[in-house]
Amino acid sequence: MNNRLRIASLLVLGAVSAVSLSSCGNQKEVSFKSGGMTHTFAEGQDAIPKDFALPIYPGATTSGSVSAGGEDQEHSQFLMLSSNDPMDKISEFYQSQLKDKGWEIDKVDTSPKLVSIDAHKDKLQANAELVEDSDSDKTTISLQVSQQSDNPKDDSEAAAENFKPDKVTPPTD
Repeated sequence: MNNRLRIASLLVLGAVSAVSLSSCGNQKEVSFKSGGMTHTFAEGQDAIPKDFALPIYPGATTSGSVSAGGEDQEHSQFLMLSSNDPMDKISEFYQSQLKDKGWEIDKVDTSPKLVSIDAHKDKLQANAELVEDSDSDKTTISLQVSQQSDNPKDDSEAAAENFKPDKVTPPTD
């Protein structure tokens, strides 16, 4: 599975798990192994993943996190926060902190209620998405960090590169 598809799958699984965790009573963390990776879903203020590479916005409330890591150094971490501060102030914080901590900012996309900041440092890729909710006067902060393994191709990509059409599997356009 390519990295973007893996991250998208992780985020969907995380959203479903966050809903499930909210009905688990006192249990705040669930971990399982699948596909050679360990997946951990956590809820609450203590849900910040171990060794999270991005700064946490001061005074923000943590709602939950999703982490997945494998033996090949590939990993992804996703953290959801919220703050009463305006989106512009939070955006300035992340752009400043990322630069100060040696991250290279690749792209900043802005719209009236959304800011997306993409950055990289060494083998790490990061994204900070800020969404302003005018109804609640809160800003949702979604932070994602991932690292691909040294060999990011999966079996389906390798098979596609080595594909040779034959009578059973004709070429496609």
